[in-house]
Amino acid sequence: MNDILWDFLNDFCQVYLNDILIYSKMKKKHKDHVKLILNWLREAELQMNIWKYKFNVEKTVFLKVIVSELNLHINLSKVTVIVSWITSINLKEIQSFMRFVNFYYHFIKNFLKLVKSFTQLTRKNTSFVWNKICVQVFDNLKKQVSLIAVLCYFDFKWQAILKIDASNYVKDEILSQYNDKRVLHLMIFYSKSMILAEINYHIYDKKLLVIIQCFKHWWLELKCIELLIQIFIDHQTLKIFMKNK
Repeated sequence: MNDILWDFLNDFCQVYLNDILIYSKMKKKHKDHVKLILNWLREAELQMNIWKYKFNVEKTVFLKVIVSELNLHINLSKVTVIVSWITSINLKEIQSFMRFVNFYYHFIKNFLKLVKSFTQLTRKNTSFVWNKICVQVFDNLKKQVSLIAVLCYFDFKWQAILKIDASNYVKDEILSQYNDKRVLHLMIFYSKSMILAEINYHIYDKKLLVIIQCFKHWWLELKCIELLIQIFIDHQTLKIFMKNK
């Protein structure tokens, strides 16, 4: 499907397997976009079940996320499953729980720090021991999912704010933007474990590494920003380094 609709991707169309999302800023253009996609599918001899599609809506579900004109937020019906999950000391149950939670890691701040004990608990050749720390992590994860933030769309005209942190084993990044009214909106969270070599870096090298990888990770968005990008980091040595350079 991506190959068939390649010319329209990231312009007014998004595709994942058999799911197609068509979006437009104006109603008149939207009708033209929909007709164009439908004609393109017909020329490719593809059929669609018209009863499974929604047209002319301002809010819809795409990839388990509710997409609206202004922002992204999670489907509450999916959250209910996680929040109401009964505590279990069974390894398979915990693995199943983590598969549900992992889908929302872009919505949860410091995600890998929160799930560290669970990650270690589910590794191969590791004894499964359910203790008080696991119970606390389990309850905290359910709470964080229930409090998931609403994320806004990235706008190249708004100022970008990067908040960066690096602990002994995890790199955490937050991308935000100030809108026209100087209200700060969250765009997305990103959390990634460090490899063994990175764990052995000095703390100031870890902080600098996260800055570099942050720009690499969000390069497509940040390279087109019109205003200066602000970076917030909690290490004084790097602040001096940036001034000297």
